[in-house]
Amino acid sequence: MNGYVCIHRIVDRQIFACIPKFRIYARLHGFMSEGFFRNGQSALDATLALMASLSPPYIDYILDMRFSEPWPDDIFQLWKQKALEMLSRYPQAYAVGVTKADSPLWGQISGWKDLFENHGDRILGTFETPEKAEAFLDMLRDIQSPSPSLPC
Repeated sequence: MNGYVCIHRIVDRQIFACIPKFRIYARLHGFMSEGFFRNGQSALDATLALMASLSPPYIDYILDMRFSEPWPDDIFQLWKQKALEMLSRYPQAYAVGVTKADSPLWGQISGWKDLFENHGDRILGTFETPEKAEAFLDMLRDIQSPSPSLPC
């Protein structure tokens, strides 16, 4: 995977980082337990802190939820708390989603009014594939070099 480094992996759930682009790619898969969530969130927190310490103008976060099942309410509440914390702590963080129209997790997230009312300007859209999300972010950030391949 050119340009991306795997920073966390549990079965099919993976988090990758591309430090030169200040970009994080997280692929979710299947059921999410509290243990899986907390383990992955620790890796994500550390990556965000590392990137933020370099004072970039932006940190892009690609959340691939195409293969995720709906999250249990307790896990979704934990995620909501961490998402708000991330957006508050890192004002340079922006997010895009990779999803299908019928994605159960996207259905949960898109119904969360507080997220979109308070941070909607930093949620840049949803895309059908990671490659389309990557191309959009490259265009937005005026990155001309060939894009590192995403782990899909």
